[in-house]
Formats: sequence, structure tokens, C-alpha cells
Amino acid sequence: MTAGTSLAITQVVLLYHSEGLGSVDAAILKQGIEQLATKAGLLLVDTSWIRIGRRMLLRVLVDRPGRVTIGECAALSRSIEDLMDRDLEMQDPYLLEVSSPGIGRRLESEIDWVRSVGRTVRVELESETVEGELLGYDGGCLQLPDNRIIPVSMVVRAVEVLEAQGRAKDRK
Repeated sequence: MTAGTSLAITQVVLLYHSEGLGSVDAAILKQGIEQLATKAGLLLVDTSWIRIGRRMLLRVLVDRPGRVTIGECAALSRSIEDLMDRDLEMQDPYLLEVSSPGIGRRLESEIDWVRSVGRTVRVELESETVEGELLGYDGGCLQLPDNRIIPVSMVVRAVEVLEAQGRAKDRK
């Protein structure tokens, strides 16, 4: 499987329809999801609720260094569904979507930096833009090629980019 194929697969959205939601505490639900993600070796990037008609959509974004697979998303989705239906006894209809954050999402949190190690990132600073492989993240600092260390406090905006985009840019 090529890197491009892997990226496309991890961005596939898994939807599960079920019954539930009601009076469940969002903080308790998020804590449960985080525990399930950690147990699966994944990083919980974000959770959000969106109303779609009469149902609520719970969107869960997960990743890990390397890349999350569609199989990992599917397994986590089943675990979250069990948590919501069995353990939390959801009352209202809901949709559950578990996927990777995808390319182009802003990198802002410590989890974003950890999951992006080994990937190509574009980091915008006040006076310049740097693009290259994120070699490491430690102590609030990004390690980039050429022994470049950038404190995240200096980052104005950062996103993951496809390696091919970076190479095409270099050829122009």
C-alpha cells in the first residue's frame, strides 16, 4: 500500500447509526473515549457534537505517530458505541463518526505535535515560513531539519502538508 493510498483510507468516515444521547455528561463521555483511544494506542485529537436534524453527530478525531488506519478507526468506533449504548445508556438518537484529522488541519496542541512527528509540516512564524519533516517535539519545541529548534510559542500557524506538495514547490 502506498502512502497516498494510506492517507485516502484513513480519511474514510465511519458512520454508525444507533439510539442514545440524552442526559449523558459530555465530560464523562470524553473521558471514556480518551481511555478507549489510549488503550488502542491512539491519541484523541478532538471530539465535537453537531446537530443533524433530530440526531446529534459525535465526531471523534484520532491519530497516532505513523498514521491511524481505517481498521483502528473502525475498532475504536465499535468500542465507543459499546460505551455509549451499554455503559452510558444513551437515550436519544445519535450518529458516531470516527476518523483521522486529515491533511491541512491546523496543528495547535501538544497532541497535534506528537502525532505529526515524522510528517512534513509547514510552520509559519512572524518573519518566515519553514517547511520540512517534523523530526521531534520536546519541551514545547519543534525540531526540524538542519538542527532547527522552534518554540511553539513562536508559531503563528502550522499545518501538515503532503510531501509531494513540498517537493513540487521546491521544483518551481
